[in-house]
Amino acid sequence: MLRFRKAKNDAVTGFLGSQTEFTGKLSFEGIVHLDGHFQGEIISRGTLVIGPDSIVEAEIHSNSLKISGEVRGDITATEKIELFPPAKVFGNIRTPSLVVEEGVIFEGICSMSSFQPEMPELERKESEVTVDDDESDEGISAQAWPVSFDQGDNLTNLSDDDTENETLPKHDR
Repeated sequence: MLRFRKAKNDAVTGFLGSQTEFTGKLSFEGIVHLDGHFQGEIISRGTLVIGPDSIVEAEIHSNSLKISGEVRGDITATEKIELFPPAKVFGNIRTPSLVVEEGVIFEGICSMSSFQPEMPELERKESEVTVDDDESDEGISAQAWPVSFDQGDNLTNLSDDDTENETLPKHDR
């Protein structure tokens, strides 16, 4: 399963204008704004914004989506999907967080849960994929600290002043 990171800035990294048509597979990181007609598949490691005049016929996998146009196809988001008027969504939605404003048309099934949906991988070489079916669950540990962690090193007994002084360089004290 891929875990995508948020873009570090709010700058749009790609734009498909209102008079454009595109068919194929679109994959990107950052923020992409679609105002035209797109048909195919979209895999995003960021935010996809679908404008009010756009028509998208695609299977979409993204971190977050902001939709105010027409979408036909299944949508999966790892973080959030927001539907703004005059959005029309015809397909199934899977996301942990969904916002639907008044005036939006949604026809499909919505599945919401706290777990992260699986995202397809962009490209994977055969040599990078290794699956060991013989490995048991006993080898998996949820231990937060290494075995050598000494409870005496815990800083929870320090006062607020002591904690600040311990973390600040001498010239900032």
